[in-house]
Amino acid sequence: MTRKKAHIISHSHWDREWFLPLESLRFRLVTLMDEVEALLDKEDGFHHFHMDGQMIMLEDYLAVKPAKKEKMKQLVADGKLRIGPWYMLQDAFLTSGEANIRNLQYGLEMAEEFGQAEKIGYFPDTFGLYGQVPQLMRQAGFDTVVFGRGVNPTGFNNQVFDSAFASKYSEMFWESPDGSKVLGILLANWYSNGNEIPVDKEAAKVFWDKKLADVERFASTDEWLFMNGCDHQPVQTDLAEALEVARELYPDVKFIHSHFEKYQEAVKAGLEPGKLQTVHGELTSQQSDGWSTLANTASSRIYLKQANAKIERLLERLAEPISVMATEAGVQYPDEYLAYAWKLLMENQIHDSITGCSLDEVHREMEARFEKVEQTTMAIIQNAARRITEQIATNETGIPLTVFHAGGIEATRTVELEIETDAIHFSEMHFELIPDELAKLPEQSFRLETSTGEEIPVVVESLGIRFNYDLPERKFRDSYFARKYKLTFAVENLPAVGYETIYAHSVDLVNESANQTQDFSLENRFLKVEVAANGTYTILDKEKAIEIAGVGAYEDAGDIGNEYMFKETGDNLRINTLHSKPAIRVLREDKLGKTIEINHEIEIPESASSAFAEEKRRLVWHPDRQSERSENFTTFKITTELTLNKHDKQLTIRVKLNNNVDDHRLRVLFPTGKQTETHQAGSVFEVVTRANKQVEEWTNPAKDNRKQGFVASGNIVVASLGLPEYEVSEHGDKLELTLLRAVSEIGDWGDFPAYEAECHREITAEFHVFLTDDSDVANSFIPAQVNARLTPIFALQHKSATKEKILAEKRDFAEWKTEDGFVFSAFKLAKDNQPIIRFFQTASEPKQLQTMQPWQKSTILEEATGDAKKQFTASPNEIITLKGV
Repeated sequence: MTRKKAHIISHSHWDREWFLPLESLRFRLVTLMDEVEALLDKEDGFHHFHMDGQMIMLEDYLAVKPAKKEKMKQLVADGKLRIGPWYMLQDAFLTSGEANIRNLQYGLEMAEEFGQAEKIGYFPDTFGLYGQVPQLMRQAGFDTVVFGRGVNPTGFNNQVFDSAFASKYSEMFWESPDGSKVLGILLANWYSNGNEIPVDKEAAKVFWDKKLADVERFASTDEWLFMNGCDHQPVQTDLAEALEVARELYPDVKFIHSHFEKYQEAVKAGLEPGKLQTVHGELTSQQSDGWSTLANTASSRIYLKQANAKIERLLERLAEPISVMATEAGVQYPDEYLAYAWKLLMENQIHDSITGCSLDEVHREMEARFEKVEQTTMAIIQNAARRITEQIATNETGIPLTVFHAGGIEATRTVELEIETDAIHFSEMHFELIPDELAKLPEQSFRLETSTGEEIPVVVESLGIRFNYDLPERKFRDSYFARKYKLTFAVENLPAVGYETIYAHSVDLVNESANQTQDFSLENRFLKVEVAANGTYTILDKEKAIEIAGVGAYEDAGDIGNEYMFKETGDNLRINTLHSKPAIRVLREDKLGKTIEINHEIEIPESASSAFAEEKRRLVWHPDRQSERSENFTTFKITTELTLNKHDKQLTIRVKLNNNVDDHRLRVLFPTGKQTETHQAGSVFEVVTRANKQVEEWTNPAKDNRKQGFVASGNIVVASLGLPEYEVSEHGDKLELTLLRAVSEIGDWGDFPAYEAECHREITAEFHVFLTDDSDVANSFIPAQVNARLTPIFALQHKSATKEKILAEKRDFAEWKTEDGFVFSAFKLAKDNQPIIRFFQTASEPKQLQTMQPWQKSTILEEATGDAKKQFTASPNEIITLKGV
């Protein structure tokens, strides 16, 4: 009989902030690390400590004890302290593909600085896993992944359910949509199944009889994993003694104080490949009862999701690409500053942080972090853009304005830009006299032209006389007053990744008649939208001859769940706007387009009933709660703006609300135009197809899912940033997008109030609606089109500069051609200053990518893997990175 091996891995799963704020937990972390160091130094049966797969844990410790850095390096070099590969343990679905890559890149860089990283993909508590994890891991050189969720359901207080529909083995093969395959190791008994091992023989016998049986039930080999730790667990100082007791009690089991690399090699050596199942694609606990998926963290504190998505896009689509462009103006690529910004953002992307399932203090600190990283990112963007515009060779007439875009395809976008004229500096006149002097000058209007003389329609709004200042490179600040105007204009065919310079020519002010009607319809050459009396709208796509009516009703439901999961109130009372009579008016109508405003005022319950407080106090698990909605009603206001501009192929909807109600969820509803069995959604480096009908074991009435970028069902595509939660009906004929979910507690292992999760604040949500006649959007141009539409643009007015004018007025850095199916993801520089471009390929057939200059295929870690060439074939669902030569 083969002797079993029990691999005991000491660790502490370090939620950086959660039921306690960061600094409270950091205090415990420092104590933990000091004790770990002392144990490892003793060399008395305690050999290794696993640092939870995240480098930020070590970074937080060294922030308090920087003198320990060399000691930590030595422990890593000796193989005692096991670090990396991640910078932090993120939420997989709520962070972009590029953020997931940067997390791995910066984590590995930091681990290598300390010596070496643990070569294993580690996802102990990620709230579901996207399907491209195996491909990312393979490209990073990893062949094994350890994860705690996605197959077995895990519930309240880390409870692992004994379910007939769980995975047969804790080992399995996991395959990405592109065919990449890794060995997956499920923490089937959670990451605490070897926690607090008794030293007392009687207690140890009881402990190990159960633990050994639990592991044997799922293990496919004789290599058994026991995780000696849990959330913020102090290190077990008497572990060596406890293992000696275990060896005495169970001589047929070899107990090893181990680490993951040793364990995974042992498992691989003992595998019988034909014995294991292969799981495919995303792992979101689809084969479960649906009550512990944690999917509704996608709508907790929605304002955090919006801030995160905004800053991800600023970094990925402006800061990095414009910084590459600026190198042509002699500007050094700000690699260190970009790393600083990314790491600051990633502090907010940790799974208990970005999911919005922590204390109010935690999330208040996150908002301050978001502000800091936005300030940093905008400074990078503004500096690079300014340096570029200083060296563009412009016309001698007109005010030059440059628009930057990096959506991956040519696009027509509406730009809003404030410009200044007639500046009078404090050095020219006493500052108190300047406003009156400027008031003597007539207001102006403007005519816009491209660099080739084509006129661009523009709407001009005077903003009056305003103070401003410049911060010259080599001089003291320069203060002035100037006339300010807001220009709104549409630029056609912006470069896919580049910039275009246009010119504003001053003309005499002409009072144009508003020509505003009270016709509640919107129309251009692509779409026609008609608003009904109840505030819903009908959208007609003229090119595709598709029409969908009844779009845009709102539905409010009671929520007695928590920050993790939605649970509808026991009375199932839902209130919608289908029979309401909102106030409707034309908000704007000009040469560029039109905006219609719809103002709903609906009466909804002010909260859950008083019985809800008792259910929370008694820690009633959310599926078992039955509280109803309050009998007290209050007015809830929803303002909707529908915008269709001249060149738009999609309807843009902006929703504004000031939440004054507790314990509820607000959604916007979309009929999809047809019945379907599946739908498609953007995810991390893929377009995933999901079944509308849940498995037989699913008992949760809600079937909520998470998206990145868009969701498509039937004839409708809804695209948005920062609104990741949606639900599609069983027959695919209705799509619901969550705008707000207001709850009052964390909802795990104790009574942790989180009243600010009720979101008593102003919320503005924006989304776009496209119509499609293509039921398989993954094989269409739609993913690339949506990706470009969700890309921010940046525009600025040139300032006078004496630098050499060496740059063209218009430049497209996208020196490549792609077939449908390619979605642009990144344009940046690698550590060796070579350019990097990345796409992911969503189509089900191989597609071609052609470049103007030779490039080398690269991994996600920016390591070249092939010869330089100009023609590349991307296989279905491949993440393809190219590196310049």
